[in-house]
Order: sequence, then C-alpha cells, then structure tokens
Amino acid sequence: MGALRKPPEVALLKRAKALEPGALAEIYERHIDSIYRYIYIRVRNQADAEDLTGQVFLKMIDALPGYRLQGVPFSTWLYRIAHNLVVDRYRRSARTPLELSEHLPDASPLGAPEVRLQLGEDRRILAAALGHLTDDQRQLILLRFVENREVEQIARIMNRTHGAIHAMQHRALVSLRRLLADSPAVEARRA
Repeated sequence: MGALRKPPEVALLKRAKALEPGALAEIYERHIDSIYRYIYIRVRNQADAEDLTGQVFLKMIDALPGYRLQGVPFSTWLYRIAHNLVVDRYRRSARTPLELSEHLPDASPLGAPEVRLQLGEDRRILAAALGHLTDDQRQLILLRFVENREVEQIARIMNRTHGAIHAMQHRALVSLRRLLADSPAVEARRA
C-alpha cells in the first residue's frame, strides 16, 4: 500500500479555522521544522529560535479565524509571521542579525575523507561570501536555495514585488560569483 496522504491544505485550514485541535496539530507538524530552521538561521541561538517559533504558532492560532485563503501556500503566511517576529526581536534588542554561515547543509558524512574535507572547505568559503551580502540578500538566498521557496512566496514573505525579488536575486548571485571568484582559496585551487 502507498504512503499515507496528507489531507489537502484547504480542508485542513477550514478545520483549523474552527480551532479543531487535530487540525492545529497537523499544521504544526507540517511546518514546525521549516519555520524553526528559518528562524534559527536568522538568530543563531537555539533558545531564541525555539521561543520565536512558538510565538509564530501562537500568533497563527490567534489570527487563524480571520485568515483568508488567497490561492497561495499557507506556509507563506507562516514565514511572514516568522520574518516579522525576527525583525521585531532585533529592533527590541538593537542587535544585528547574525550571519548565515555554519548552517548551510552539511557535507555528507559518507565518502572519502579528502572529499569531505573539500566539501567542508567549500562550505566555509560560501559562508564567508554570504557574510558579505546584505541581510535581505542572505534571506532571499536562504529562502530560494536552502528552503527551495518559489519567487512568489519569497515576495510575499519579504513584502516585495515579484520583480524586486528577481532583481535582488540577480544582484545577490552576481555578488556571490564575484566574491567567490576573488576568494584566495578559490584562486589557489585554480593554480
């Protein structure tokens, strides 16, 4: 027999809007990992990430009765709540958001040691280059290439137009390409 199918999102959201506990738990289970990962990469502190993730779902429950289905994934709304909470946290604490660095996907633990070493070095070089991007560019790269979000979702999360996201992505990738090309480690590898 095939894998268990998840209930369609629209039906689940209708049940959740009625504050049905099973539906709320299902939404939580579907989205907890990606929301936590998104927040953790932004704040790089486990306690803060857990606190903010909990706040996302509390805000979701409070606002869910007024939520309107608009033809976009529900996760886009959750990411927007998460984004706003992270921004609010930094405004209150006057801290600068930490870099997206060591939280890039890890190199596979399998394989030859020299391959793992090279992947680790590549990861370090990429993290250093990402540190030179603006906060918005890092967020876009995270959402687009780590979380595999569509441009439309990213535009809603970041409160930007579709065109602005495409332009920002282009500028971010051009900057990354330049930063990586100018990296001494990359130049040494070419030699």
